Amino acid sequence: MKTRTIHKIIAVFTFVFLVLVPGLSADGHFELGFHYGTWNLNLLGSLVENGLSDALESAFKDAILEEIQEDYPQFQDPVYDQSVQFDSGGNNYGFEIRWYPGGHDGSFSLGVSVEKTKMEVELTEVAMDMTFQDGSTFSGLADGNIALNPLTFLLSLRWDILPRSPVHPYITLGVGAAALSSFKDDTVSYSWMGELNIMGQPAETYLETGSKTIEEIKDELEEGEDFPLTFLPFIQLNLGLKGKINDNIHLMVDAGIWDGFIIRGGIALRL
Repeated sequence: MKTRTIHKIIAVFTFVFLVLVPGLSADGHFELGFHYGTWNLNLLGSLVENGLSDALESAFKDAILEEIQEDYPQFQDPVYDQSVQFDSGGNNYGFEIRWYPGGHDGSFSLGVSVEKTKMEVELTEVAMDMTFQDGSTFSGLADGNIALNPLTFLLSLRWDILPRSPVHPYITLGVGAAALSSFKDDTVSYSWMGELNIMGQPAETYLETGSKTIEEIKDELEEGEDFPLTFLPFIQLNLGLKGKINDNIHLMVDAGIWDGFIIRGGIALRL
């Protein structure tokens, strides 16, 4: 991790606790934690596929039509149909500091954390069909990959249920954001290939491949266009179990929402 990034982390942690901690009870205690887990969007299934299809329709349609019109400029405004299949995966790890204002038996805690998340969404198959006014058709397949690795700063609230029990559940609610600078060098890649069928002519094959970073995509925007991402927001809603090893060490496992679905385990050290 770069020195500049470490300085930013320290600055955020220091600011939050200098502002918030003095107003809390002197009987409270700190807790340091580390966690690691897996991330994906697969449980959303067809909802994500439909959303991706809508979002990608213009991009693929325009790219293919532009290639075809270099040879056949008369082909305009085709009827376009598209379906998308996807897969996703990744991981998450992070460090956090929590403050329990009610002491060791307190239920509520406030935490700040720094999170590194690998988020990869793969377009395993995009099926595309175009029909032009003269009856000519284009049929093709595409695939692609979006791989992001944002660094996120998170503020979270947690409620331990029955905190005196050796094993007890908890609920965590958090919000955070990752600056564009933390994933500007991450990549978007794609490829597509298909055949144009014109009545009375042999089929013609068209194809294209490409890979660009988020920064390159941003730089290629036309003047006056705004890049849709200046930061990446994150929402956390986790349900978990916490087990007491001794007075100072606890093991944790939880699952829930983290701009997708996440399952993770961790260890917490009470000070």
